[in-house]
Amino acid sequence: MELQVRHLRVLLAIARAGSLNRAASELRLPQPAVSHQLRRIEQLVGDRLFDRDPRGVTPTRIGALVLSRAEAIIPAFDELDRDFRGHEQAESGVRVGWNDSALAPDVFRCVLDLMPGHELTTRADMSHSRLVQQVVNRCVDLALVLICGPRTLAVPGEVRAARVVTEPSFVALPSWHRLADEPSVDLAALADERWIVSSCGDGCRIVFREMCLAHGFTPRIAHDVDTLRFRLVAGGHGVCLVQPTTPETPGMVLRPLTGNPLTVQHVLLWRTDHPLAARFAEVHAAAVPAYRKLARENGLRGSWLETDNGVA
Repeated sequence: MELQVRHLRVLLAIARAGSLNRAASELRLPQPAVSHQLRRIEQLVGDRLFDRDPRGVTPTRIGALVLSRAEAIIPAFDELDRDFRGHEQAESGVRVGWNDSALAPDVFRCVLDLMPGHELTTRADMSHSRLVQQVVNRCVDLALVLICGPRTLAVPGEVRAARVVTEPSFVALPSWHRLADEPSVDLAALADERWIVSSCGDGCRIVFREMCLAHGFTPRIAHDVDTLRFRLVAGGHGVCLVQPTTPETPGMVLRPLTGNPLTVQHVLLWRTDHPLAARFAEVHAAAVPAYRKLARENGLRGSWLETDNGVA
């Protein structure tokens, strides 16, 4: 038997009630059953969680620590449960899931422009496989997914996957870096660098390592992060791969990699049986020129901007 969310709920009920009798009433269980649950939970934890006296119960030091964790964990599980039970689309809302795509704000704007009567809510998730499942399970209505490398995205037949663009990865360097003034950077020239790499899953780390190995080196990953990457680059703590539409910030420059050794795909997903499926197809059609506009605003030129990357 392992510690489970239901055990944490019992502990919170006991702490709120202040006695086993009152907790049993709240949980609609016999008092002996609550006492038995508490003993088993304490056996799992390996320590006493409540001090008992005729006036009731009070948390021990370990009990207070477990309760503080439970207070944080249970709302997250409740939110997840609401998501997976809330399969019916809100009447006036569009829920968009997305991961690390720099195109996300433009897609949000396309949704608002094309569906002005619908309230937009968004949720970030670094895993594209989880985003697929959220679309399948109707937890989100539309998803914008970024995929590293040439891999295809496995989706069931009821889900439409429409690619917006396939773009090359650039490298972000400190502005004073020895290669900062070069028009492009050979990946092999970065073999001795300290790398700042996102901790996202779904095989992105494997694709990155394979790319480096193909250029003759094993990358030295110094920082495994999802946030503050650009501040770390500007501070001289390493280099990292970025999307070419990423704005340059003080202390950091972006340069293309010679030969475009790594590409990323921006893909929109929605269910074909969704009531707004036709409107989501319009969002996709609008997202393609939105990406090109974003690229031009960042001074980008490249062959990937001259082709229609949308696919069925």
